[in-house]
Amino acid sequence: MSGKDTTFQVGGRAVLEHLVKHGFRGRIDMVTRSPITLHGITSVTSLADLPTAPECVVLSIPAAQVPDTVQQALDMGIRAFVTISAGFSEAGAEGAALQERLVGMLRDHGAVMLGPNTTGLINFGRDTALSSTSRLATHSAPRGDIGVVVQSGALGSLLMDVAERDQIGMSYLISTGNEAVTDIADCVDFLIDDPETRSIALYVEAFRHPKRIVAAARRAFASGKPIAIYKAGRSDTGAAAAAGHTGALLGARSTYEAAARQLGLTDVKNIEDLLPVAHYLAHAGGGRSVGVLTVSGGLGGCLADALAHAGDVDLPNPGAAVSQQLQQYLPDFLKPKNPVDVGGSPFREQGGFSQCLGSFASDPAFEAVAVANTPVVPTWAQDSVDAISRVEAETGKPIVALWPSDIYNAEALRDLRVAGKTVFTRIDTAVAALNGKAAYLKCQDRPSSILDAGPLPLSYPQLGQSGLHSLDEASSKKRLQDLGIPFTKETFVIASNRDTALAQARVVGYPVTVKGIAEGVVHKSEYGLVAVGVADEPALTAVLDEMQRSAGAHRLDLRGFILAETLRAEAEVFVSVSYDREFGPSLTLGSGGIYTEVFKDVTTRLLPLARGEITNMIDDCKIGKILRGARGKAALDIEALTGLIEKLADLGGKLSADFAGLEINPVGVGAAGQGAWIFDATVFSAGGKDV
Repeated sequence: MSGKDTTFQVGGRAVLEHLVKHGFRGRIDMVTRSPITLHGITSVTSLADLPTAPECVVLSIPAAQVPDTVQQALDMGIRAFVTISAGFSEAGAEGAALQERLVGMLRDHGAVMLGPNTTGLINFGRDTALSSTSRLATHSAPRGDIGVVVQSGALGSLLMDVAERDQIGMSYLISTGNEAVTDIADCVDFLIDDPETRSIALYVEAFRHPKRIVAAARRAFASGKPIAIYKAGRSDTGAAAAAGHTGALLGARSTYEAAARQLGLTDVKNIEDLLPVAHYLAHAGGGRSVGVLTVSGGLGGCLADALAHAGDVDLPNPGAAVSQQLQQYLPDFLKPKNPVDVGGSPFREQGGFSQCLGSFASDPAFEAVAVANTPVVPTWAQDSVDAISRVEAETGKPIVALWPSDIYNAEALRDLRVAGKTVFTRIDTAVAALNGKAAYLKCQDRPSSILDAGPLPLSYPQLGQSGLHSLDEASSKKRLQDLGIPFTKETFVIASNRDTALAQARVVGYPVTVKGIAEGVVHKSEYGLVAVGVADEPALTAVLDEMQRSAGAHRLDLRGFILAETLRAEAEVFVSVSYDREFGPSLTLGSGGIYTEVFKDVTTRLLPLARGEITNMIDDCKIGKILRGARGKAALDIEALTGLIEKLADLGGKLSADFAGLEINPVGVGAAGQGAWIFDATVFSAGGKDV
């Protein structure tokens, strides 16, 4: 550390003050431009003057001086650095070059570095505040078992405030800075191995090495350490296949959100909820089904509505026996249906609310219980605190409190938190935690969907974010056929060769489906270029004539005609393979046909897919109910559809500049045993022109 005229730069001075203030038990050395003494520590002016080499060096000096100082430290055998200094890749081309030089030096010596441009880290368990974050100037946050990693500096202060307010203990708070050497995946791997950490909370601005974070996420899941993640930015992460339907269907963040769900990560939408969600994931028990007991029908209804909308929590009604027990606490006009509104009735007798909550929580239909309280009188508040503590201990079920009363019932909320109970003061926070836990438990029910997805590709093509061009249907199908994708019996003939068209129709077999292929036209039916089930040759001649006239009227360049066998589908499905610059290839599946963008009934997964995950995708979509047989109808040929989707998913590893993605819309699905067929296809290229 150094500073002009024996004065520390803010970052270095802050780190020293924080280490001393918060009781660091190791040796601290100072290196400054001129000798000074602080806290009984006298500085030296060079690393070489230290009596012994330190385990770690904190750098808070001008960026230009960092490489030479690091080299000196490396020559002394030092292999760990925290670089608070800014002025590297975040500062333009010159800074980026300086950072690359630094990276080369560190990697050549097998050294690690947090930063540059970091506020450092805090090891709460060992009172090591190796951080410049300003909040440490007064006091730290509670010690605990949530490992926090942020791609930010000052945000750590906000999270420490949340931790202190909600009595949520942290094991580590790590700011990664520019991630020149040590990135967020390294930090996650470290926290997975840390015995003091039970769950991990991440604030992410960008995934610099997506494949590494995917691998770390899988490892965390296998280790039983859940991850809650807040991803900054609501704009699109860069899906390359923005042409056609895919861009409209995926929209902003969808690939990231699909990745999070597929990897067992809990996606948190509000930064204030990050620590409470991580804490609930680490400490609460089961929670796929939740019972809501409330003193306010309004608040209970708001919570239940939000949980139902989130989609992963089941809200069953109490069973008959429990309903009968609850009825003694309810006035005649209130019914024991989840959420159960008890009003003030149970509080009118000593211990009444505790008995009521005990009966409710004993129902095997509920894996967790939420007590939703509005501000209540102090005696009711104390009864609620006592009841939650007692019933949770007796039943072993997590009893959480949704209690938006930080002012009027502040003492009760504090008592619950000090006792280690889960308290939420916002509906959004409660829903994020309860729904996140349910989703995580469902992932644990089918771990192969995360752990058996197969190896990640060695590299992804750099396809960019835009500039995609579409092949016409005939060219797209030819390209896919060359890649091993099966199609129905069909052929393409050029527009000028009418005799060949008639001859090929006889080969394909009547009734025949005809599609006119025109330059730049994707939605052919809008121009009268689709005819299904043409019965015979005279009818075909008339159709070809009409398509020629329509193309001329719309000034289209009609290249030719596809002649295909006519198959009648019972349902239509949409499938696409697209590319995201952070996560690589993904597959989207959903309802197909002319209403694809209207319904937007789709789900997305990263590629490669785990075995059986296609079945989960089908069940995630509303079209899945039709495929499985809705309203007494027979199930359709899901086996054939799954086989076709497997072949399309395999194409994710073959993306390149001239094969940047594809859309299949629709895939027709027949009755069981009849098959699934590609009716229309579009292949995208990133080569700068239509192929």
